[in-house]
Amino acid sequence: MKYTLIIAAFVALLWLGSLQAQNPKEQAYNVSIGSELHINDALQILETFSLQEKKKKLMNLSSYSGPINIPISNLPWTRALDLIILQNRLILKEYPGYIAVENIPEPPKNAEAPPVPLVVEAKDKQVRIKAVAMLADRSYLKSLGIDWSTVVNGEVTINAGFAGASQISSLMNLSGSGSTDVGRYRVNVNTLIKAMEMNQKGNILAQPNILVSSGKSGYIQVGQDISIKTADEAGNTTDAFFATGVILDVAPTVVEVDGVEVIHLKLTIERSSGVPSAVSTIITKSKSSTEVYLYNNEETVIGGLFDTDETRVRSGIPFLKDLPWWVFGIRYLTGYNTLEKKERELVITIKAEIVDNALERFKKAAGNSQP
Repeated sequence: MKYTLIIAAFVALLWLGSLQAQNPKEQAYNVSIGSELHINDALQILETFSLQEKKKKLMNLSSYSGPINIPISNLPWTRALDLIILQNRLILKEYPGYIAVENIPEPPKNAEAPPVPLVVEAKDKQVRIKAVAMLADRSYLKSLGIDWSTVVNGEVTINAGFAGASQISSLMNLSGSGSTDVGRYRVNVNTLIKAMEMNQKGNILAQPNILVSSGKSGYIQVGQDISIKTADEAGNTTDAFFATGVILDVAPTVVEVDGVEVIHLKLTIERSSGVPSAVSTIITKSKSSTEVYLYNNEETVIGGLFDTDETRVRSGIPFLKDLPWWVFGIRYLTGYNTLEKKERELVITIKAEIVDNALERFKKAAGNSQP
């Protein structure tokens, strides 16, 4: 019996020794982490084992900030770290004193093309953009039966009914040209705009004229910038500026098709106004963007942008209607207020003209100056 107990104790000691010899670090450093745990919290847990085994801190230097998105169940901490990195498309880099979790570096971008010499750009064609922005009385345009989609060669078709027929003869005489076809008239667009301005049926807002090199962009603003006070994250008050008025942004490119030069035109035109206040700012905006092909000296029209102008009008017996309210209340018996609403249409005409480059213009000017 005594020898049996001695043998049993000896076997137990051998078994415990074998357990201690079997990868004690792996037994101690196995971890289990839920998939919803934030990556920074998970790295903080794994940093404990990194300090014990490698004497290095574990830092997250990547832009990723979210859960680890993968469950870790009783795995060595190094294996758990590798799975987290692979799952979230990150990489590990080891530095003296710490191990960093970083983003995968982006592939190097292609070297930028060398800048085009100014001498070469000076030989490019140029495009002159002429624009007219006008606010027209919509009822007047409807009485004339104007269809802006029929603009061809700078002329627009007018389907005048009885109300507008009496005004066609003045337009035809003003233009000195035009054509008729059983109630359908062709009138020059610029002539029509001049006639509307003369008859006080519209007012021209702006007539920007800009010369732009082919492939470049041009910008014109007729108006002012308004500032709106905003607060940043630190509570500091700053001014944000917004451009208002009539704004023209063009980018023409001259291309040659079958021996004919045409203009590829990217155009954005805007009419806006703003009234800033201490509480809020309202910016009223009419904006149109298009991308068209035009031949040299072709003209196109952008229409269909409407707004409503409201005017308060005082009517009644002259003088009496304008008396102060404290004069026996006579103003209320002899006058009344009305609110007149007038619908207006923003009409924009665009004309593109191809112009020789500066060198060609100089040669022509030098040739004309010679006797």
